[in-house]
Amino acid sequence: MSVIGRLIVTTLLTAGIAPAVNAQNFGASFGSNGSVGIIDMPNAVMQPDGQTSWSFVGNGTMSGATFNFQLLPWIEASTRSVILDDWTAPGVAFGDTALDLKFQLFREGNMRPAVALGFRDFLSNGPTTSEYLVATKGFGSNLRVSAGVGWGRLGTYNPIGEFLGPRPAMDNGIGFDHLFAGDAALFAGVEWQTPIDNLTFKAEYSSDAYTGEQVFGDFERDSPFNFGLEYQLGPHIALGAYYNYGTDFGFRVTVSGNPNAPITPQDIGAGPAPVNARPHDVTRDTAWAANPAVRNAMINALADALGNDGIRVKQGRIDGNVLALYIDNTKYSRNPMAVGRLARILAGSAPASVEIFQITLMAGALPTTTMEIRRSDLEAQVDRPDAGMRSFETTQFSDAPFNIAGDTVWMPDVYPRFSWSINPRVPINLFSAGGVGQLDFLLVGNANYQISRGFGLNMAVSQRLGGNIGEGAGPSVSPIPHVRSDVALYDNTGPVVTRLTADYLFKVNPAVYGRVSAGYLERMFGGISGELLWKPTNQSWGTGVELSYVKQRAFDSMFGFQEYEALTGFASVYWNTGFQELEAQLDVGRYLAGDWGATFSLSRQFTNGWEVAGFITLTDVSFADFGEGNFSKGVSLTIPFAWTLPFESRSSVSVNLAGFGNDGGARLNIANRLYPIIRGNSVIDLNESWGAFWQ
Repeated sequence: MSVIGRLIVTTLLTAGIAPAVNAQNFGASFGSNGSVGIIDMPNAVMQPDGQTSWSFVGNGTMSGATFNFQLLPWIEASTRSVILDDWTAPGVAFGDTALDLKFQLFREGNMRPAVALGFRDFLSNGPTTSEYLVATKGFGSNLRVSAGVGWGRLGTYNPIGEFLGPRPAMDNGIGFDHLFAGDAALFAGVEWQTPIDNLTFKAEYSSDAYTGEQVFGDFERDSPFNFGLEYQLGPHIALGAYYNYGTDFGFRVTVSGNPNAPITPQDIGAGPAPVNARPHDVTRDTAWAANPAVRNAMINALADALGNDGIRVKQGRIDGNVLALYIDNTKYSRNPMAVGRLARILAGSAPASVEIFQITLMAGALPTTTMEIRRSDLEAQVDRPDAGMRSFETTQFSDAPFNIAGDTVWMPDVYPRFSWSINPRVPINLFSAGGVGQLDFLLVGNANYQISRGFGLNMAVSQRLGGNIGEGAGPSVSPIPHVRSDVALYDNTGPVVTRLTADYLFKVNPAVYGRVSAGYLERMFGGISGELLWKPTNQSWGTGVELSYVKQRAFDSMFGFQEYEALTGFASVYWNTGFQELEAQLDVGRYLAGDWGATFSLSRQFTNGWEVAGFITLTDVSFADFGEGNFSKGVSLTIPFAWTLPFESRSSVSVNLAGFGNDGGARLNIANRLYPIIRGNSVIDLNESWGAFWQ
């Protein structure tokens, strides 16, 4: 049979020719590289939507970690950071950071297997790059069989021939001409849920010849067959053990969580206040509103009561018919819950003549969205089955001015105000600056002296408690300015002032936000930075510009400077797609090293505060000069405390999985950029979580 004929037969087999079995499959499991799969080979299985996993892997040829995220029900994304032993010379390790993507083309049916198209080390043509088409079919409740065809690394053992011509030589650049080119090879595998609870047996025929590992090292591949066991140790931890190639043992530890499956029951605190409709014959006289002292006393009493429920009133005004409040939600994980509970309280406490509640959400010092709720609508909707939908439809949304309009606006007498906090922080070096998977343990203290609502002085001090980021890194040989690659030269043995700035946040008009920051902006640079952001609340997209002039800070002094200076700036576009809570961002401009380029970011923020975000940066610096990794990429994960605690909280913990030390594509680490401050308060965001309004 010809090469093309064999490929056609293989594709037909993977696309749907399988016995008619109504399978009740067991859950997804992970391969030896930390992505969903068999062992070394992939399958077409997907995890539950939103599932997030972190795997630590190791065997005789590599070790590292993988961050895996079910981006959408049919898209799996993984970021791998591994060390390949003996890759470029005997005893010399090679660090590789890769982005893997898998798209499920067809879900499994009674007659049809699930079919997936996948890419390992997408965009690159490096040592682990490969493409594959795979089908998976379940038989009964405990057996799953997969078969597929792979290219690149997965096409190196017993190839069946080329389909799209020869594959380009391996390089470290970005390109697409290598996709599905070169030799293709077949692979297959089986997964069996054993009679022992939570124990799965795996076996596979691998199409990976491990050619590169056998050039310089003592690695031997005696067999194409791999075997493994996976044990699910509770709902969040899985263990894997493998015997591969007839010569080697490997292991994997995976920790998982799902934003849609909290660890503890949620919202078991006190319920909301009842909504008591005003009697039809109650007087709605407004004579009380003629006395400013009475109006301010009402707002003051209301602010005191709301403060005990985690809602801080920043400004307020009441007249005979309208009650306007600027509020800061410090407790409830979903803003509509705070607004709904506030509206109930107002309905039970405001004078009967007050018909309109204007509630404005604050994001720090910045008012964002005003919600105008008619009291009569609230009274009519309560306890109705369609109350959630009706309340959103009858609420009017608008951009908020910086201050409430009108006379006798109530403001709390809290400025100037001093606040501070101490928190742990664990930065992770995904790959660069001389290491892979390095991390530090820091204690970070923050202090804020707020002179007015928009103007404040901010300071951050960090103390390294332990860790190894930067250890083993030699002097930088980067041919472009050393804006990040000299990270190991910065003194971090004692307390370090990482930020000392004066910051002014303001609004040019209700839809345009502004920021000016001056001082020591981050650990490596100080200067002045300005930003404008146009983001109407009823609009799904916005634009912004940022311009900064900075100088590099001294290595051994918290307050000195070096000679290097830079003018850096960006034009940005932000887009809330309204689809599956996905947001996209594009920044185009000049980076710290003087290179020009663009950064694309994609994030998914769940209504309960979970967020997974990734970015990739490409600039005009050549791949040879860019630095380790050849282009910047990284992932961040934010987990809200409310996901793990049985009460409402706005606090969260974030982990950034990115590299340190790349000079190309380096950007200032500004602590208070505008869009991250205000995001989550637009009409689209509120609509996604409006179901909490009546909770």
